[in-house]
Amino acid sequence: MNRRDRLRRAALVLGLLVLAASVSGVAASATTTVVPKQLTGRWTSINDGPLMVVGRRGKVNFSKTGVGKDGWNHARFSHVTAHNLFGRLSISGMLPSCSETGTYRWTIFFSISQSGPHLNFKKIHDACKQRVDVFLSNTWRR
Repeated sequence: MNRRDRLRRAALVLGLLVLAASVSGVAASATTTVVPKQLTGRWTSINDGPLMVVGRRGKVNFSKTGVGKDGWNHARFSHVTAHNLFGRLSISGMLPSCSETGTYRWTIFFSISQSGPHLNFKKIHDACKQRVDVFLSNTWRR
């Protein structure tokens, strides 16, 4: 085999490796940014707190009087795992002072006294006190 053939084969192998890495990278990023259906939609706080709207791609909007210039705060769910009605996720954004990402467990449960699913969060790690207060002081329902 001459040098030209070896270079062609090396280029082909390198191209296949780059293609495989990019395809697996796209698949990995898609799995971490798609929010499970059971978390998406409109959630209201059962104690007259904020309204939370969770989009399929992880965009989260919070409505509460006096929050944000338009009455809405924005956050993002990422690295979402789901095992039926519980899982783990990362939350970024929400307030300008919340520059780091927080990690939470989430659980959906059904209450006999109140109809519809309820959503609770449990902090694993989050340095942003304001975000912790919003997520832990509210039980959300559909």
